[in-house]
Amino acid sequence: MITARSPRPSLRDLTLLGRLGLRGRLGLCGLALLSPLLAACQAQPTPDAAAPAVTAGLGAVPGCAEGVSATLADGVRIGYLGSDPEDPQRCLLRWSGRSYPLYFGFWSVDSQTPMSDEARAAFRAVLTGPVGTEASFQTGRARLWSRVSIAHIGNTAVEVAGRRRPAVELRVVRHDAFGRPDVRAETRYTIDRATGVMLRRASVTPMANGEVTTTTNWQVGVLQEAG
Repeated sequence: MITARSPRPSLRDLTLLGRLGLRGRLGLCGLALLSPLLAACQAQPTPDAAAPAVTAGLGAVPGCAEGVSATLADGVRIGYLGSDPEDPQRCLLRWSGRSYPLYFGFWSVDSQTPMSDEARAAFRAVLTGPVGTEASFQTGRARLWSRVSIAHIGNTAVEVAGRRRPAVELRVVRHDAFGRPDVRAETRYTIDRATGVMLRRASVTPMANGEVTTTTNWQVGVLQEAG
């Protein structure tokens, strides 16, 4: 019988193997200590990673602001008096010594005609729906306009007294009663998420040369919340 035997290692070989083993253990220990740091580095987002866009609408249709005051960029002071006792979605505002009813705090209709259920449903859908939500309704007594379309076109932040306030931006288009596509009236409304107050209103007018002009006719410069 022939038995194969490994050669007996010398003292020099044992010493070399010991050193290599020690280095290997140190290397493994070093990697074990560094692994949490490596994992943390890998968990960090890359500098050019884009943050997801916020597209949500309001969590609920805001109630009428009450006890809030605002000062517009032109110095006019606005008082918010809460809801009309006969209609909770009809908000009462006061400026220049007069009271003004605005549905949802920004939409004006004929004072003799209440806002239709169709129009209310359209505004509720767009205020609470994500960016891209659209709705429309027929106007009741308007002579120039037959239909109104509304869209939630974006979420933004408006600077008010040095503070950026998150807001939703709506586009409202009144369409010509005679069906002329080039006759329309477009208004942009920017609504504060926290209070439901209209922070900005701007009229958008297409020009004959193809350009578009935007005229801001309501801009809140200072907003003082109740309490």
